[in-house]
Parts: sequence; structure tokens; C-alpha cells
Amino acid sequence: MPNAVRGDLTELTDTALLDAVRAGDLTAYGVLFERHADPARQFARRWAGSAAEAHELVAEGFARVLAALRAGAGPREHLRPYLLVTMRHLAITWRRTRARVELYGTTPEAGPDVTAPRLDEIVLRRWNTQLARSAFQRLPPRWRLVLWHTEIESAPAVDLASTLGISPNGVAALAKRAREGLRKAYLQEQVPESGELGCRAPRHQMGTWIRGGLSCHRAQRIEDHVAGCADCRTVATRLAESNGELTPPPKPPRHTRSR
Repeated sequence: MPNAVRGDLTELTDTALLDAVRAGDLTAYGVLFERHADPARQFARRWAGSAAEAHELVAEGFARVLAALRAGAGPREHLRPYLLVTMRHLAITWRRTRARVELYGTTPEAGPDVTAPRLDEIVLRRWNTQLARSAFQRLPPRWRLVLWHTEIESAPAVDLASTLGISPNGVAALAKRAREGLRKAYLQEQVPESGELGCRAPRHQMGTWIRGGLSCHRAQRIEDHVAGCADCRTVATRLAESNGELTPPPKPPRHTRSR
């Protein structure tokens, strides 16, 4: 990230940064993370039973706040109070769990590990995991079934044919549609809700649109809206970046093409 961009963002208030995160700007959340990470670590040390658990508590707290923001909920003006309350609830839950299962046992305390992932990387990794889980749950049961057996259990198509009542070739075709459906749902999970009435319908189909899954007429309506709406254009740009990490990448809408 250019230093100038980082510098501009660090001058913004929490309110402005939180609005930017809801519009899909994870860079803004990085600034919020840097701004509030130290107080969060101090808070975690008071509640956690070990350094490892404190590290985990901070990561999970930030990940849950990020998920709330991207869902259109979460804090509106100040991040820290919401974050600390979230961490407190987590710590209480974990303490109750430790009464039954010792999560960290007698693992000795270790010094700083330069090869360990950064805390903000853990936050984003957990955010992506939450997105994938939510996207999977949104799929039709038949798609979830075929994805679970083919992708998780590596079951051959012939074994699923009788269960699904279709041919092995039909299983393969269904699995292909389900994988693409999961990609669209994964992208749609990243689209924040909007309070503007005119933005709701375009955002509702933005994940499918980015994947090139809409008819020409419906795609053109979203494209026209995005061209005239700065907030939705920001969301679409971030979504196109996320779509670029998926395979196979479909032909993008015109506003995202390189010139």
C-alpha cells in the first residue's frame, strides 16, 4: 500500500473508517486494527489465561467485529468499546469451555516467533473462513450434499449417482454448478447492505453479476447503477479484487476491465 494512502486513512476518524469498511475497504480496517490493537492486547492479557490465549482472543475479537461490520451491523462511531465488549464475551465463553476441555494444557510460554503469522493476517484468514462457511450454508441442500461428498470426502461421482438419483455424468455436472454457486455466494457474502433504497436491488445480485452470471439486461441495469453510484462502485471494485482470487475467473463487467 502506498504510504500516501496509508497516511490519508490514518487521519480519518473511526466513524469514517467504519463506513469505509462497510463499503468493502479492508485497508480501512487495517488502519482501525493498528489504532486499537495495543489496547486490545492489554485488555486480553487481563482476561486470558496465557499469552497464546491472549493472542487468540485479540484475533477472534477483531474477526468478529469485522464480520459484523460487513453484515451492516457493528459499531457506528467508535470501534474500541464494541471490540472490548466482544472480547469480554468471548473470554467468558472460553473460561466456561475450559472447565470441560483444556485448550492450551501445559504448553510452555515461548518467546516471539518471527515466523509466526501476523495478528492482522490471522484476522483476515478467519474472516475468509467465516465467509466460506456462511456462503456454503446459503446453498441449496442438493448442492451442499454434492460439494460435501466430492470436495470434502473426495467421493467418486459413481458412488453419489444412486444417492442423488442421477447418472455419474449428472453428478459431475451438478458438482460443477454447485462450485460456481459457492463462488457466487462467497462473493455475495462480502457485499454490505445499504440504507439507500436504490442500492438494495443491485447489491442483492452483485456477487452473481461479478461472476458474469446475469442476463445481459439485468447485468446492464447493475452496471448503469454502479457507474452512477460512488458507494456501490467502491463495493464492486473490492468485489472484483476478491473475484480475481477465484478460479476460473469469468469475463468481468466492463467497469472492472483493464484499459
